[in-house]
Amino acid sequence: TRSTHHPSPLFSPPGSLAVPSGPGWRYEEGINGVFLSGDVQMTDRELQVTVGGLYLLYGQFALTCTAPTCPPGTITLQLRRTSSPRPLLTVPLALPDDAGANPARSGLAQAVGQLQPGDVLSLALEGDVAEDGWQLAQDEREGNFVGLLRIAGG
Repeated sequence: TRSTHHPSPLFSPPGSLAVPSGPGWRYEEGINGVFLSGDVQMTDRELQVTVGGLYLLYGQFALTCTAPTCPPGTITLQLRRTSSPRPLLTVPLALPDDAGANPARSGLAQAVGQLQPGDVLSLALEGDVAEDGWQLAQDEREGNFVGLLRIAGG
């Protein structure tokens, strides 16, 4: 049986990249073919794996400049297992210095990872942007996501 999970990364407070505790999770109904199965349990800040197996991990996100100018740099969204310092999935985004009102969008990143029952997953943002002016793009939220698809095991 294949399962699809599609929690979306969100920033709290909305619009700020200065989030010491990292982005949270939210599952949105209404995206065709996407559902939250019993393979994971979701809280505001973490996912706990209930069914182990080999998973396809994927994600992308976009940021919008909300200030008159925003500094260039690099932001990386990471999916992490709390028991390991190494990310399971890394989604890089290079921020241009001339973004204007157009969102800077990452490519779709994917990886395959073995997850065990009891693994706890969280999201983190890493970056070298000195100022706050970038926010998660709100006008195209369906383009901001992290997902897991169990492809074997269980």
